[in-house]
Amino acid sequence: MKASQSILVATDFSAPATLAVERAARLAREWQCPLNLLHVFNPFAWEHAGHLLPDLLIRHNPKVRSKTMLNRLADDMAVRNALSRVGRQLVVGRASAVIADHAVVSGASLIVIGIRGEGIVHELALGGTAVKVLRRSPCPVLVVRQKPVPPYRRIAIATDFSATATRALRAALAIFPEAQHIAIHASRAPYEGRMRLAGASPEDVERYRSDELAAAGQDMDAYLADADYEAAGGISRVIGHGYPAAVLLDELRRAPCDLLVLGRHGQSVLDEQLLGSITLNLLHHAPCDVLLVP
Repeated sequence: MKASQSILVATDFSAPATLAVERAARLAREWQCPLNLLHVFNPFAWEHAGHLLPDLLIRHNPKVRSKTMLNRLADDMAVRNALSRVGRQLVVGRASAVIADHAVVSGASLIVIGIRGEGIVHELALGGTAVKVLRRSPCPVLVVRQKPVPPYRRIAIATDFSATATRALRAALAIFPEAQHIAIHASRAPYEGRMRLAGASPEDVERYRSDELAAAGQDMDAYLADADYEAAGGISRVIGHGYPAAVLLDELRRAPCDLLVLGRHGQSVLDEQLLGSITLNLLHHAPCDVLLVP
């Protein structure tokens, strides 16, 4: 990653957000690039909480306290990761919109967030903010699930051989060039059910499935060459049969990876529904961090 680029990490001071901040700081140290912390203060959530905890909010102004916590966290990350300076900013609004908009304004090249939020401000629900941010984000969104102990060494890239999947693979190669990359494709035989209804023998169905897998293998070769011809020979490839999420999760359990890379598809209502269902499924169940590429 170029030194002129920067990392934006959002925090609500929850335990999952702390993992995201730790990972972002380590990446900033590794890439020698600026790190900026962002806390989104939602006054509507605190207004509701004021009816439940009036005495507490009188003694501790939540916005002032959030600013103090943000400064302490930024200073701590700078010292522990030998970063010359860690930017910090508190912005009022809703998390998903503010994070994406701030990435545009600040010119961030990577957004890092936790998998969920905790406490009163629970807008960072499991995966929800990640998908909403991705729809608006100008750059990849890293969703941190695991404790950031080692660097990313094994990276799985989900592919359907589309232009979106090509962007995802190129992003993975560019951002983490030293890692081992594994392209995973789920092959489905679209007429298998009709063949069974028509009385096809198990041998005929299996032959048809094998032909589809062979065709997928050729498509995989073309996809890898198109994404990066020079790197194609060093990229591992896995082609499984079944639904995409199931194939991906089975492979991640069989051969654990540190990171799963997913691409965003179009902007239509149907695309958003598919993005939400498939991506949220993987965000819920993936045993590793997830990088979402716009």
